Amino acid sequence: MTKLTFSKKMKVAAVASGTFLSTAFLFGFLFFLLTETHFALTWGLMFPLFILFGVLSVFGILEAFFAYCSFDDEDGIEFYSGFSKAKKIPVSSLQSFSITQKGISISYKTLIGGIEKIKSFTVSIYFQNIQSLNKWLDYHTRNLYAEQITQSVKEFTEAHYELSDDEKGKLLQKIHIIARILKWSGAIISILFIASIFLGRNFMHIGFIVCAVYPIILLVIMRFSNGTIRFDEQNTDLYPSILSPFCFCSAALCFLAVAYTYQIYSLSKQLYVSVFIMLIMFFLYYICVSESEKKMEKKRFTRIVSVVSILFIMSLYGFGVSVSSNIMFDKSKPTVFEVVVVNKHVSKGKRTNYYLEVSPWIDGKAKQKEISVGNKLYSEVESGDMVKIKLYKGFLGVPWFKTVNAK
Repeated sequence: MTKLTFSKKMKVAAVASGTFLSTAFLFGFLFFLLTETHFALTWGLMFPLFILFGVLSVFGILEAFFAYCSFDDEDGIEFYSGFSKAKKIPVSSLQSFSITQKGISISYKTLIGGIEKIKSFTVSIYFQNIQSLNKWLDYHTRNLYAEQITQSVKEFTEAHYELSDDEKGKLLQKIHIIARILKWSGAIISILFIASIFLGRNFMHIGFIVCAVYPIILLVIMRFSNGTIRFDEQNTDLYPSILSPFCFCSAALCFLAVAYTYQIYSLSKQLYVSVFIMLIMFFLYYICVSESEKKMEKKRFTRIVSVVSILFIMSLYGFGVSVSSNIMFDKSKPTVFEVVVVNKHVSKGKRTNYYLEVSPWIDGKAKQKEISVGNKLYSEVESGDMVKIKLYKGFLGVPWFKTVNAK
């Protein structure tokens, strides 16, 4: 029986990365907790991220040390996840296998409720000597990867028929290098943008512009690559993908937008603008994606999941761009309302939040509005005092406000 395990290098990397990510989000959470950051950002984003990455780190470390995959002609494949025996597949149940960016995806028959169904699982690419599993599977079942590669090579050859075989190889290598550069550039841009939030307004503006424009540049590059650079990484047996750098930038933009949400006066109008930007990006994606990628054969359910996933990514981008740009680039003169502090209260937890309940403003008919403020303004005013609410038109036409002491 052949047994595959993770290498020592992979185990060290799992411990180092898990510890680093958990520590980074812990410090991020503590930083937000001890500063005047909005309650929703601290407890709604940073704390869940800290818990999430902490749990993922523990599971990742346990799997790196204890997971294994064994196989032979008699017992078939056994896969141990690090916590329990996850899979045991007889040779007779094997249907096919394919090599993906994550490892070797194996399809097999199984009985669920007396009904025969096809299931699949992936053996990680980071197992040592995984090539031996590839050779064993190639002898026992259908190699979908070889078929997909054959089709991709045929498609690539037909698209570049004027080039020699050597030139085609160099072109494909060049495309992968470009895609790798785009991927790392997206990660660096996202990290620098998040760092710029704490460095000052000018740095944040520059970082925002670069982070917002970069996904558009990625789509344009995809359009002019003639299908050799694609968006969906599930369809890239031969061609590279730009999905990860697009997600990096979208997540970073959404991260900043969450900090501004408490200043939005009309959330419904903000959502309309966000959806509008999302649809524009989806339309741009549709006209930039290659015809060959559109025509790829997929099951109906897979197509639906793919479209929903792309719309979700575009919605992150749309929300991040619309909220942040609406406030950051607004140069309108505010309309100032002097309102009476009707009541005030403190919400205490691991972080203290301060709220002022103020009298109706704008039309004089709206219900009293509870406004989140800093502890300085909260301590300066009492019930019956006046505060000023500055209402801005918004760069994208969505009203937003901030509260200051009337004195």
